[in-house]
Amino acid sequence: MEMPNIVYVSREMDKAVQTSKRIADTSAPVLIEGESGTGKELIARLIHEHSRRAAGPFVPVNCGAIPETLFESEFFGYRAGAFTGAVKDKSGILETADGGTAFLDEIGDLSVSMQAKILRVLQEKEVRRVGDTRLSRIDIRVIAATNKDLEREMGAGRFREDLFFRIGVLRIHLTPLRRRRSDIPVLADHFAVKYARRIGRDVPRLSDEVLDIFKRYSWPGNVRELENEIHRMVALADDGRPVDRGLVSGRILEHLPGDSSEDQDGHLRERLAGLERQIIMEALELYGWNKTRTARHLGLTRQGLHRKLHRLCITKDE
Repeated sequence: MEMPNIVYVSREMDKAVQTSKRIADTSAPVLIEGESGTGKELIARLIHEHSRRAAGPFVPVNCGAIPETLFESEFFGYRAGAFTGAVKDKSGILETADGGTAFLDEIGDLSVSMQAKILRVLQEKEVRRVGDTRLSRIDIRVIAATNKDLEREMGAGRFREDLFFRIGVLRIHLTPLRRRRSDIPVLADHFAVKYARRIGRDVPRLSDEVLDIFKRYSWPGNVRELENEIHRMVALADDGRPVDRGLVSGRILEHLPGDSSEDQDGHLRERLAGLERQIIMEALELYGWNKTRTARHLGLTRQGLHRKLHRLCITKDE
């Protein structure tokens, strides 16, 4: 199954894609949560492309890459003469996205003071360029993404609760690659074709041993790490010969389950998460999905149970 640039066979990814398509035509803000490299920007683009704003701009910005000193000029723009070097008017990121979608990647990396300024714009739908006295109306849809647990960040005082509820009207969680291993072979084939064509070579065949290694590896960098590995292997492969274990990165071979204490710990965490999921599912079934009674049975608060359901991707339709 394939959407533009999104290749998958897993139920977990299908759920994220179908949810994205269902909510595309709403005007509500979306928060996409998931580890780095899981494809959050691809999902954001999918939402934009299926929305009424598809003809408008899609403007991505990595919030973690903008220094606080440049935040206002980058996000809101500036007037000529506002500061040294401002020789002409410049639109900010949010004005550039007018009529379309602003994708605020890694929004959890914004400082609390920067969060307050973003919140005001989202509430008022107005921006004021640095050095200007006038407010400009903007019509944008905001899709935010984070690899952090924003509820935990709120508890620690690092993320504003009002901004969280403003951007998190609709939430999509992307499952890490290690928990949807059925996607690994189709992604590997997709990237092999992509990079072989790019450099004008025959598409190499990945040996069964290589695919087995890929399925055993934990992929901390997720799909992005897999893509980079395939790119490297295609560049090194001999035309007409299958890609074997000899072309697999030493880093991957060194961190297969059982080969290091670090990876054993990761494997143990994965098994414990599976056991935790099974226990919670059984309790939910026992109490007819009554979350208050289930939480009491498990010795959790209702909020604590909700966080676990979200983290473990447990939904009633299972």
